Amino acid sequence: MKKMGGFFAITMALAFAVGMALPSAATAKMVKKVDNLIVAVDQSGSMSENYADTGQKKIEMATDMISKFDGNVPELGYMSGLYLFSPFEEVTALETYQNNSLSSAAASVDTGIGLGGRYTKLGNDLQEIDSVLEGLSGKTALVIFTDGDSNMGADAVAEAQALYDKYGANLCIHAVSLADSNYGQKVIDEIRGLSDCSVSADGNSLASSAGMAQFAQNVLFDEVSTAAPAPAPAPVMKKEVITFNLLFGFDKADITDDMIPVLEQVQMILEEDPAAKFVVAGHTDSVGSELYNQGLSERRAGAVSNWLIGNGVPANRLQVVGYGETMPKFDNNAEEGRTLNRRVEIMTK
Repeated sequence: MKKMGGFFAITMALAFAVGMALPSAATAKMVKKVDNLIVAVDQSGSMSENYADTGQKKIEMATDMISKFDGNVPELGYMSGLYLFSPFEEVTALETYQNNSLSSAAASVDTGIGLGGRYTKLGNDLQEIDSVLEGLSGKTALVIFTDGDSNMGADAVAEAQALYDKYGANLCIHAVSLADSNYGQKVIDEIRGLSDCSVSADGNSLASSAGMAQFAQNVLFDEVSTAAPAPAPAPVMKKEVITFNLLFGFDKADITDDMIPVLEQVQMILEEDPAAKFVVAGHTDSVGSELYNQGLSERRAGAVSNWLIGNGVPANRLQVVGYGETMPKFDNNAEEGRTLNRRVEIMTK
């Protein structure tokens, strides 16, 4: 199986099991994830063709989406600019983002392009954008609206990897897919697969206001509560409903330092009722063979069980099981669904 970096997510879900502290008021502030926002539009010949059955040119759809995206970008001090790919052109140089600046820039893009002589040189464009990235400080989101049909010049996936090698965690490439060919979608998927930070989106997922708003937030900012939490009530155990989830990285079964706070909460809940027994259940996504995934799920469950035993939970209170890929909770056809299916759950027997 292909191994990727150490990305993981941890979620903890409790239904009527543990009293949770709630904010005293529903106030939140936006905290930016990145310092710079570069938006790029593919203007190659294939972008002059209609997207799916919409009757709208792909480049027209791209500029429309940028205008709607602009409406969801908060003024948090980003440096922002708009560029064209294939051929590479600067529309607006990087400057402090202000509302409607991207919309105005997108409106100036020539959407009357045709097929003739306009090859997609996506790899070359990524080489060109490097000269822009070099002058930036902090973290950068590069959002590319493209159909992925890179058919000339440098290899696009290799050049995207070169950018990640150069800038590391200070760069995240988000490819918004307007692909209408298997090859174009393959290029886009491979670029997305280079980093776990990449947020996937396409013409369909960004068609709704809610989808666009969520995409903008996922790329650009977090919402953080500003209210002081009320005191948390004491945990109350209800054996039949308590469930914790630990999500593992692709092909990973190791306990990492970032998982420890959640495991410590698990340990605390288990200690509330010393007589209770628990099932530690491992799961995987559907990538790889069933036999391999069965073993991987058992290793994940075993790693969690060993941590709990090593921190004072009696071994006879824990039953370790692996379900492999047989019990997905989410869609294994989507990258986000596969991520959520790579999990360990702990529940009362």
